Amino acid sequence: MPVKHADLLEENCAIARSAGIVGERWVWVILRQAFNGARRFEDFQRGTGVARNVLTDRLNWLVDEEIFERHRYGEHAVRERHEYRLTAKGRALFPVYVALMQWGNQWTGLPAPPVDLLHKPCGHRVAVRVVCSECGEDIRTRDTEPVVGRGLIMAEPAMRPRVSAKGSARRASRRGKG
Repeated sequence: MPVKHADLLEENCAIARSAGIVGERWVWVILRQAFNGARRFEDFQRGTGVARNVLTDRLNWLVDEEIFERHRYGEHAVRERHEYRLTAKGRALFPVYVALMQWGNQWTGLPAPPVDLLHKPCGHRVAVRVVCSECGEDIRTRDTEPVVGRGLIMAEPAMRPRVSAKGSARRASRRGKG
């Protein structure tokens, strides 16, 4: 049976769950606007061009997922208005946003980066690097390997990643049951 987008939120996998939350096509465009200072609906709408009903739905989703907080403003206005502010959970997506921007600048056929980020304290343009938090060395794909984490050990059996029949047979034979 095919996995639906909403099903990703139930997987015992950080990548799947993250994709279930921020993997919808308009989410990163909305987050781009937030990281660039947008707070009000009109700012998001003007900066993204997303249809108002779609934008409303996505902003509500991001509020429900605690990526944005909704704050009232203009208390004397005829209708209630809100600002959408990034939460700590939302701000934690900033390194991902910068990495996605850098990837897009390099791999999507743009003739040159349409926007660079400037590190205000030092005045230089930002480039993303993934480094080991212990030794400070740059990390490349071949420098890592997945290892069992606490979340896999703690997971209910139904939430553990599926293993192929071949892997199951191999484990059973090691236990003397094959």
